Amino acid sequence: LVVYCVIRILQIRKHEHRKWQAVQEPAQDREVSRSALRWSRIVDEIGSETEQSWRLAILEADIMLGELLDSLGYKGETMADKMRMVERASFNTIDLAWEAHRARNKIAHQGREAPIDSREARRIIGLYERIFREFRFIA
Repeated sequence: LVVYCVIRILQIRKHEHRKWQAVQEPAQDREVSRSALRWSRIVDEIGSETEQSWRLAILEADIMLGELLDSLGYKGETMADKMRMVERASFNTIDLAWEAHRARNKIAHQGREAPIDSREARRIIGLYERIFREFRFIA
């Protein structure tokens, strides 16, 4: 009975230790997987046949860009304010970010009056992808 109790206590401690290590896992590692899931959804939307899905994908990618800027410590009320604070030496794809954000603004503010085709939508998502890959925000 004593041997059984000792073995069982050791098993329970080992199990608790694994749980404790899982809790200690950096939050950033969990964020990466969430970002990867969101990016996967964006890629699915950009691959669809509807213009509405392309617009939604671009808007979602711009939200992710805002989160990336926040995680890098850039502060500002608007996305443009945050991007103005960026130093070119630490953000190689800042010009791509501006281009993609301007395209997003056109889509968001002009709506259906700003037509977009599949090729242009894929190009814009490609810009976001290059930005996210620079900072390993997506895999």
